[in-house]
Amino acid sequence: MTEHVFSSDVFRVGVVSDTHIPDRARNIPSGLLRALNENKVDLILHAGDISIPRVLDDLGEIAPVLAVKGNRDLVFGDNLPLVRVLEINGFSVLLTHGHMGWTSYWMDKFQNLVSGYRSDRYINRLKNAAPNASIYIFGHSHKSEEIHVDEKLFFNPGSATFSMPPGVRKSWGLLTFSGKTFESAIKFVD
Repeated sequence: MTEHVFSSDVFRVGVVSDTHIPDRARNIPSGLLRALNENKVDLILHAGDISIPRVLDDLGEIAPVLAVKGNRDLVFGDNLPLVRVLEINGFSVLLTHGHMGWTSYWMDKFQNLVSGYRSDRYINRLKNAAPNASIYIFGHSHKSEEIHVDEKLFFNPGSATFSMPPGVRKSWGLLTFSGKTFESAIKFVD
């Protein structure tokens, strides 16, 4: 089922993933909360590995939150979907953690050990999940990415709490919809 979001004005969407509270950080970084407020986001999308419900409550104090279940979100049971399809100002958006289930999760682990991270594995998997989407939002790798392929955007905001590999800046994403256009940006947590 597609969830519809439309605004005739500028519509800002904050995109976060892999917060891993409390196993990788005690709380959502104050720099992320401040940035979401300063950017006046109208909606927050969380691409999974939330870990505990308090994260969604904290983000929900800033703007409405839509989230999907990541591989570390067992506490949510069936209360969060693995995939959400949204339509924002006419753009089809797929929101998922990126692992798409346990089989591909373990295959990714093995392939990452053998040949390292490769974004094309995600791109192919996501395109197969929703061939008509314009924007694919995913997480899982903790690596921020803004990849354009065949007029489609593959957007990973990275992690605002635990970036990989170590030394990479912690990040989040911002999508700005205006009429029939959108812009994307990776933002860094101060």
